[in-house]
Amino acid sequence: MPEEIGLFEAMYTQRAIRYLKPDPVPDELIQKILDAAIRAPSGGNTQQWAFLVIRDQETKRKIAERFRSARGTRTSPDMSPREQRIYRGVDYMAQHLEEVPVFIVPCIRHDGSPSTMGRGASIYPAVQNILLAARGLGLGSVLTSRHKMFEDEFKEILGIPQNVETAALLPIGYLADGVRYGPNRRDPVEEVTFYDRWGNT
Repeated sequence: MPEEIGLFEAMYTQRAIRYLKPDPVPDELIQKILDAAIRAPSGGNTQQWAFLVIRDQETKRKIAERFRSARGTRTSPDMSPREQRIYRGVDYMAQHLEEVPVFIVPCIRHDGSPSTMGRGASIYPAVQNILLAARGLGLGSVLTSRHKMFEDEFKEILGIPQNVETAALLPIGYLADGVRYGPNRRDPVEEVTFYDRWGNT
């Protein structure tokens, strides 16, 4: 098992990693990632989450095929170089998705009511724990939600019941050659923080 890194190092160097090797990821690392996921907070501590781990090649192929056909943004000359780089990565991931060794699909059980941000508050902390744990273990991942464009079909492929909503599709693997972790680029805290009232910097 890789040597673990500190929490702040993981947060400051975590990136959306879309270029991944097809090399197998040991079960013990996936188990450690999932154990980190269930340590996250959930509303009322209800823990209505579930995590679907997908390794089956035919299942991954079906998902990847549908993932590629889902509407997505393509690069265009009016995009900034940064935007073009991001969308090249998105296209690469779509073209190579079934080669990724493991998918994790975090889900949340519900009562049939419409999806809300409140429901997301009980699953996305677990998603972030998965991303941080993957980074801490030397693995890459990215939070993608393109599957939400065909969620009914996605759920049918995976046998997910109607009272369960998927939150993300997280491909997990070792970083491709030449791909590295952070530092991640973010707008400065001073530009996105207000004090006591909106607009007070």
